[in-house]
Amino acid sequence: LSLYVFHLFYKFRVLVLVTLCLTVLWATFSYFVDSRQDSYKAKSMVEDSQKEERMESIAKVPTVKLFHCPALPPYLRGASKLTFKASLTLEEVQKENPQVAKGRYHPTECSALQHVAILIPHRNREKHLLYLLEHLHPFLQRQQLDYGIYVIHQAGSTKFNRAKLLDVGYLEALKEANWDCFIFHDVDLVPENDFNFYMCDRQPKHLVVGRNNTGYR
Repeated sequence: LSLYVFHLFYKFRVLVLVTLCLTVLWATFSYFVDSRQDSYKAKSMVEDSQKEERMESIAKVPTVKLFHCPALPPYLRGASKLTFKASLTLEEVQKENPQVAKGRYHPTECSALQHVAILIPHRNREKHLLYLLEHLHPFLQRQQLDYGIYVIHQAGSTKFNRAKLLDVGYLEALKEANWDCFIFHDVDLVPENDFNFYMCDRQPKHLVVGRNNTGYR
């Protein structure tokens, strides 16, 4: 009888142990399932919130540039007499053109007819460069162009290679934007008449129609 009781007690202990293990496994499984469900719910809530924020931000963006800028911009002045201040600094040029960021500008009131890159080879002509930038920025803005100005500087004392600098500037400019037009610009030529549009036609063209040092001939 005592042996029977012992076996019965042993089976009872084994049954209790198995039941306890199954209970632990069930509780652990339920915990992970609940955690995954909570994580999925939290992720869904975050995604929904981000989606709502994106939709709100899109809704808040004003619908500008729905029409193209006119072929004849209203801000043109025609021929202007140029003046050059000997004490001009880069800071002054930047202050006069607050809408220009890293040499880039686009009109806010309409969509520019062309995206134009201005390439300027340069070496040891800092004052000429300042004079050009001072007049070129407002000149291009009055033409309502989406433009970028790239100054390609050649270091060292070897022979100035304008063509190679233009090649480099062309390739670097294409890394930043898909430009419609490229203007190869000398640093010492400052435009006087904003009716001389810095835009491209079907064929390359020369924008300099006259120079003051030759009597505009």
